[in-house]
Amino acid sequence: MTRAASAAATREKVLAAARELFITSKYDDVKAADIARAAGVAHGLVFHHFGSKQGLYSEVLCTIGREVLDLHVSNPDVPLGERIRRSHAAHLSYLVAHRELALNLLLQPWGAEEPFDAVRDDGNRKLCENLGLDFDRPAVRAVLRMYTTAADQLARDYLLSEHPFDENVVVEMLMTVLAGALRAARIADPSLEVDRVVEELARP
Repeated sequence: MTRAASAAATREKVLAAARELFITSKYDDVKAADIARAAGVAHGLVFHHFGSKQGLYSEVLCTIGREVLDLHVSNPDVPLGERIRRSHAAHLSYLVAHRELALNLLLQPWGAEEPFDAVRDDGNRKLCENLGLDFDRPAVRAVLRMYTTAADQLARDYLLSEHPFDENVVVEMLMTVLAGALRAARIADPSLEVDRVVEELARP
């Protein structure tokens, strides 16, 4: 194995070990030495590859966030409403399958971890590509961040069994909240064309 390949393998071992520890323990309770021990590497390699525990934590969050983004359906041959519903359903299924990960890492408030906020914005950009909207327009960006916060709270309640709704109902609730967010964007920016998008989202 080359030096570069060995370094990459070590980095992945550290990342995998940190992921498991951050899922099951509070951030402050996880020590770099714990991560190194779980990964089977020297303590200094944690800092060599990630700079700090905070840097490693951020990388764990971003890696998971990118996994979730890859679930989104972007095929233009699929009708818009069905495309977004499939994306919501896939996202929700991922959260259910990784419940502790979702509750302890993914479903955090905006601003709790800035690098992960950037991943969330990447997700909103993907959503905007599907919707035919420009995420860089202030009104669109503001309401989609608001929508993401609402969606995260709904997902958290779902995982904690704080409501009796099944997955299909949750998906339809998310679709309705998204449509409402787009109408709210037009209040801030009357030039936005959202009627066609809202109509397509309403189609089953």
